Amino acid sequence: MIHPDTFKKVNFSGAKGLIFLKDKIITYRRDTKTSNSPGLIDLPGGGRENDESPFDTLKREVMEEFGIEISKDEVVSSFRQDSHVNPGTKSFFFVIKPLELSVNDIIFGNEGTEWMLMTTEEFIQRPDGIGRQQKRVEKYVTGNIVSE
Repeated sequence: MIHPDTFKKVNFSGAKGLIFLKDKIITYRRDTKTSNSPGLIDLPGGGRENDESPFDTLKREVMEEFGIEISKDEVVSSFRQDSHVNPGTKSFFFVIKPLELSVNDIIFGNEGTEWMLMTTEEFIQRPDGIGRQQKRVEKYVTGNIVSE
């Protein structure tokens, strides 16, 4: 399911997503300069800038964080959910189909200390993962994720 507001300029706070390379997802360790979950394992994405659509936010963030270009055609699913970072607002969670890239195509940006590929199960079980993101991934994997 793709939420009807995915490509529209609507009011929301940010977007995160599962970006697959074959059967693994791209993750990264947040740096310690941030006050939001420093040092924990996170998914690509971040806060909205200007009048971006949810997809535009994810697309920009994935490019900034990993040097990867994603297109609208690669969106498998998107869900609107309550934002944990900005209570009272909504955020979007995306699933992008497996990209035809290799690890050599990743150009890691400066917003974290390292990037990793892992299965969704490995991400869900990481003791150093961001709990709210792990719950979203688990709900997606088990087919229990819905838009709110």
